[in-house]
Amino acid sequence: MVNLTNNDIWYAIGLSAIFAAGYLSFSIAYQFLIAPIRRRRVMEGRLKKSTREEQIRTKIFKNTQVEAHSLAVSLVRRVLGRDRLDNLQRQLLQADIYWPVSKFLGVTGFLGVVGLLLGQLIGSLPAGALICLGFLVVPFLFLRFKINRKAGLVEKQLPDVMELLARSLRAGHTLPSAIELASKETADPLGVELKMAYEEQRLGISMSEALRHMAERVASPDLRYFVTAVLVQAETGGNLAEIMEKIGFLIRDRLRVKGKIRALTAEGRLSAAVLTLIPFALFVVLYFVNNSYVMTLLTHPGGRKLMMVGMVSIVLGIFSMRKIINQVRL
Repeated sequence: MVNLTNNDIWYAIGLSAIFAAGYLSFSIAYQFLIAPIRRRRVMEGRLKKSTREEQIRTKIFKNTQVEAHSLAVSLVRRVLGRDRLDNLQRQLLQADIYWPVSKFLGVTGFLGVVGLLLGQLIGSLPAGALICLGFLVVPFLFLRFKINRKAGLVEKQLPDVMELLARSLRAGHTLPSAIELASKETADPLGVELKMAYEEQRLGISMSEALRHMAERVASPDLRYFVTAVLVQAETGGNLAEIMEKIGFLIRDRLRVKGKIRALTAEGRLSAAVLTLIPFALFVVLYFVNNSYVMTLLTHPGGRKLMMVGMVSIVLGIFSMRKIINQVRL
């Protein structure tokens, strides 16, 4: 049996009192100082983000109206055609790049000029043309990457949003109010798109037209399924909540199948990446190990021709392996 003295008891009471006072002080400080600051920062972040999105979209709208009568856009429209110009603007919005078409094409042209200058520094016109072509392709590759990335994030969020919309409709909400609720509970990028659709509906655009605009801003077939279902239901009637639940199940199954396909094609994609990077990595290694041996490819006319043939072969190999992988996906 442990014998406790009065000093031990008072020591334990003192420690307990200190712990209780510290915990109480921390709770009070958190409740009245830290928590309000955190809530205020979250609110300021949301307001700044909302303001930024509105300013960006307003700027895009103004630039589009101004550019409709500009000489540069008129020339580009005559060369590319109005449909291609509108399609490029739609792709920029799908990638969350809030640039007018003229700015994007201007940056692309600037990169092409930089490629030609690099070719002149190398002293080879074919190499300069090849570098220029590569620099011209880079912005469009980046654009495609951003579009696919946004579409992939939206598709991952869609099943949960479909379930949330279905539950909201069953609880008695109208479709616009259900979309507003989902926009508050959903993270970006789908939350922003739903919020934009709701705000367009508030400004007088019909819900169907607002959803069509949302489908145009996201390059996702799954989102188009949702929009098509709502449009058909508006024409024919039916249980929209049940339709959304079925769409959610369908999208989940599609995502599961896509995951299996990515697992099956992982080896082919990795092989394509490795075979593409090996020539460049070997060139860099040999440049530092035996510089005179590698520089023959850049200084000798036959070496430059071999480099061009090699680059063309690499590009053809990439497209061939990509086609094989896509056939496996199908």
